[in-house]
Amino acid sequence: MRKRMTMFLLITVFTVCAACSMPETQIYSLHLPTPKSSTNKNTNASIAILIHSPKYLAQSYIAYRKSPYQLLISRYSKWESSPEDMVGHAMRDALSASGFFKEIKTSYVVPAGFYSLTIDLKRFERMDEGEDSFGELSFEATLRSPDGKDVYQGSVSKRTKLEDRSFMSLAKGLSTSLAEGIAEIRSNVGRSLRQ
Repeated sequence: MRKRMTMFLLITVFTVCAACSMPETQIYSLHLPTPKSSTNKNTNASIAILIHSPKYLAQSYIAYRKSPYQLLISRYSKWESSPEDMVGHAMRDALSASGFFKEIKTSYVVPAGFYSLTIDLKRFERMDEGEDSFGELSFEATLRSPDGKDVYQGSVSKRTKLEDRSFMSLAKGLSTSLAEGIAEIRSNVGRSLRQ
């Protein structure tokens, strides 16, 4: 009986100690400026936004590289939602403010009669090089008309030097990069629709 009780107490102590030594999960958000509303009114068009990405960008854990050959995933630091979702929502908000479309959906399929904007997200991570760290954002965008013709194709590649290697610094750097990239795509989509 004493042996069982001692064993139970030891297991309980080890479990409590292990739980106490685990770091807290940190959750990070992007902060993007509110897109300025435009006076454009093309209220007959609708668009579906489709986002494609590697699996590690479809989950919320923060990714970082110590070399071009090694990708690490943080166990206790996360984005508030996956990079795939954050990019999709930021693009939807920017296009909503543009006034080009009466209806905007983030989707996996394109409804009949909708334009489609496909975002192929390639990078959304920290890259460490020697003593320096960079926030890297890279994606390709393709706008197609409702009849499936390519209207616009472009790419965004941003590399922002970070203040330090903290994930807070990464969140700030990627916020700036994503805001700039989304503004470029919004402008190019508008120009393509006017042609």
